[in-house]
Amino acid sequence: MPEVDSLPKDKVLVYLEKTCRDLAIPYLEHIIECGNQLPQFHNSLLNLYKEKVQTEMADYLQQLPEGQPPAKAGKEPGDLGELRGKLLTFMETSAFYEANRMFVRFPIDGFFEERAILLGKIGRHEQALSIYVHVLKDFRKAEQHCKNYFNKHKEGDCDVYLYLLKLYLNPPESNDQLDDSASDQNMAAVLGLLEQHANEMDTIKVLEAIPSHTRIKDILVFLENVLEAKASGKRRAQLQKALHYQENLLVQEMRIYYQKSKYVIADEKMCRVCKKRIGQSAFAIYPNGVIVHYYCCKDRTVCPVEP
Repeated sequence: MPEVDSLPKDKVLVYLEKTCRDLAIPYLEHIIECGNQLPQFHNSLLNLYKEKVQTEMADYLQQLPEGQPPAKAGKEPGDLGELRGKLLTFMETSAFYEANRMFVRFPIDGFFEERAILLGKIGRHEQALSIYVHVLKDFRKAEQHCKNYFNKHKEGDCDVYLYLLKLYLNPPESNDQLDDSASDQNMAAVLGLLEQHANEMDTIKVLEAIPSHTRIKDILVFLENVLEAKASGKRRAQLQKALHYQENLLVQEMRIYYQKSKYVIADEKMCRVCKKRIGQSAFAIYPNGVIVHYYCCKDRTVCPVEP
């Protein structure tokens, strides 16, 4: 409604937060969907989502049967799952909330998925990946995090896959019976990461990180991918060098062609367009030999007069 949209949004939000916080969420959703990019509104919506999820999460955990693990984030039953799904989607898609400020509002003993997203937003990828790998045991989300943030030209973001590799190789100390199976799972994740993302990691750093007892046959695909990428890069560089050399030859040929012509501008030489003496003025020469003042040369490709 135009009447609602014309109201001062910050004052409306303050009023709703004081009188009816449940109405503040749909109001903020509306103005953000309409294109509002002000951080204060994105921060407020994120905080309201968090508060409501936190309240409903406490009730859900209290009613959970003993020994039954809670559902994954966003998959909880009822309104809680729907609301937390909204929270996670908003955190992943919005680029306008202040992640540094919001991070301290999430408790450290819960909201692990949300904290991982915020850590990624503020560039603390090792901590974000540690949550995915060691707390949530979700390797798929860890690798998706790397895919989302990898940037070979940006410091910190260029090493996200290497951070993940080191986390796979250095799981938390544990002395239960699952050590062997967990170790096998981690090694499978290591080999998969090396095979699929060899070109996104520094080869020297990878070789320094993997255990010295690793068998060559286990990392053979990684080494083959690296060598193939290096050879491909070398061929591409050689091709570019040859193309640049050919381009340079063409430029030199054009330079020689144009420099071999000699033109003498005598005192009585007249511009063929304005019929005035050229004298010491800048001049232009058309391919057919017609000489004109530079400012009389309106079109370099079409001579204005017959030779």
